[in-house]
Amino acid sequence: MRLEEVEREIEARFEQGVESIGFIGGEPTLYPHLARCIGHARQTGFKRISICTNGSRLADQAVLDNLIAAGLSRVAFSIHSHRASLGDAITRRKGSFDEKIQAIGNLVTAMDAGSLADGFSFNSVLHRKILFDLVDFTAFFSDLGVRDIRFNFIRPEHQAEGSRDWVPSFAETTPKIVELLIANESRLGMHLTFADFPLCRLPWEVLSNPQLMQRYVGELRDLVTEVTLYSPQKSGGTKRFNWKDQRTTYLKCMLPVCKSCVLEEHCEGIWKGYLDIYGIEEFTDGPSIAEACSVESLDTA
Repeated sequence: MRLEEVEREIEARFEQGVESIGFIGGEPTLYPHLARCIGHARQTGFKRISICTNGSRLADQAVLDNLIAAGLSRVAFSIHSHRASLGDAITRRKGSFDEKIQAIGNLVTAMDAGSLADGFSFNSVLHRKILFDLVDFTAFFSDLGVRDIRFNFIRPEHQAEGSRDWVPSFAETTPKIVELLIANESRLGMHLTFADFPLCRLPWEVLSNPQLMQRYVGELRDLVTEVTLYSPQKSGGTKRFNWKDQRTTYLKCMLPVCKSCVLEEHCEGIWKGYLDIYGIEEFTDGPSIAEACSVESLDTA
């Protein structure tokens, strides 16, 4: 995307009343004009300016310093394993895990120095290959100084489409989340959130507690996100959409059983690709679980 187009979009969104801006991708640190875009956003009036990155280039301190000097205030960091061999296998590039570890050190130092006013967090996919190490994953990065992790349940696309090797069932996942929550409440003390779960598959201990809902359910903490997606003209050019609407309209769905669930109006539903793998059987008891939960906890949260 030409720099001039990015700058016009930044200005137009600000004039619409948008208060924060994020650069995602692909990988935004590969875009040659990223620092100039961040600087333009700062000059336009944005205070909260973020990137979502795989982090490899931030292993170079000079790259991070340049982005912070331009006005970067927050980094969401994509990492999906705490083991070097699996990390490199996921990225398909040997040595990428070590780069990420170096980048994490640079980011923790910057955050501790107050250089990232809006923080540094992980944006991690919750997939089968880390599910049974979830507590170890979290503890490993806690020891490196990471304090904020968002776990997004894997969307069954690309490598994960139709794959039980990558996509665990919710029946397997919920007990592991309970283990992590117990570890977090008792000793880790992290800021953790979970997203892209149908609410009836979250632990009932969370659903029934307003404080835990507010602390752990990602969708309750999310900013309203309007997306500008640039594609080459042959692919339709620039598209604009609301990310929540995109998820609930095209990527997720509700089941007939959801109509009798007291949580329906608060829930986004289930990834359609998940149902292609596991079907609907584990949702037949959804309403009976949901009725044991407090709807007031969602309203309060």
